[in-house]
Amino acid sequence: MLLVIDTDAYRIEAALELAAVFPAALPAAEIARRRGVPRQFLARLLSGMVGTGVVATSRGPNGGARLSRPPREVALSELLRPEPAPSVGGSAVRWLAGALAAAERDTLESLTLGTLLDREREQNTPGDWAI
Repeated sequence: MLLVIDTDAYRIEAALELAAVFPAALPAAEIARRRGVPRQFLARLLSGMVGTGVVATSRGPNGGARLSRPPREVALSELLRPEPAPSVGGSAVRWLAGALAAAERDTLESLTLGTLLDREREQNTPGDWAI
C-alpha cells in the first residue's frame, strides 16, 4: 500500500511547481521557497528526476529545472514507485498484497501530473459566490 513519505511528497511538490510553469524552467532555490522543500534535499530529488527523464536542467540566466514533457504526459508512476509486494505470509496474504500492489500501479499509471495540477488548482480556487 502506498505510503507517501517526505521524499515522495517533496518530489510531487517539486513536480507540481514545474508543471505550473511548464514549459519554463525554475531555479531549484525558487522551487524550494515556493513549496517549502529543504533546498539541499530538493537538489537531490531533482537530480533523481533528471535520471528518470522526467526533468531536464540547464544553466544560465533562464536556467533551472523544467519538465521534459507536458504535465499531461507525465504519469504519476514515473514519480512514485510502489513498493513491491512482500514475499512473507500465507498465500492469502501474499495474494492480497499482490492485488493491492497491482491496483496501486494501475492507479499511478492512469493519473498524470496534469491531473494532479488540475486538482491542486481546483482546491486553491476561491469559491464563485453570487449574492
